[in-house]
Parts: sequence; C-alpha cells; structure tokens
Amino acid sequence: MFPFKQEEKNGVLLREFGKDVDSEELVWHMDKRDREVRILEGSGWKLQMDNDIPRDLIIGETYRIPKYTYHRVWKGDSNLLVEIKEK
Repeated sequence: MFPFKQEEKNGVLLREFGKDVDSEELVWHMDKRDREVRILEGSGWKLQMDNDIPRDLIIGETYRIPKYTYHRVWKGDSNLLVEIKEK
C-alpha cells in the first residue's frame, strides 16, 4: 500500500498525496528510472535528496531525481499533486 493515489495518462503519472497522510509513511526510497517531477498543487511540502536538507516544493517547478538516488518528501499543509515523467 502506498501513501498516495496515482493514475497514468499518456505515459505520465499523476500522483496525489493527501494532507492527512501519516508522515511515517513518507519514507526514504529510490527509483529505477530518472524522473522529472512537476508540482501542480500543494503548499508546505518539501523534497529532501540524499545528503541534503529539505527544500520547498514550488508550484510550477520541475525537480529532477536521478535514478538510484535516495530521496523523500516531507508533509505539507494541503494535498500535494505532482506530474511524474520517467526517462
């Protein structure tokens, strides 16, 4: 079970994290492919990459996450909606 809802449209993932998600479910992980993550909605959420401090996620910005790089999200004040493109 994942801490988000997800659907795929034309090879793009739309993923939503609810504002009520348990912070303990937002764990460190890595992905098998490079990803570009564009923030569509959300406030107060952060992205933390391995060996770095958490950074604010800004609506409209795209974040690149290299494959096999540990990262995690930190819970914000509202739902978080992102668009994910895998390379």
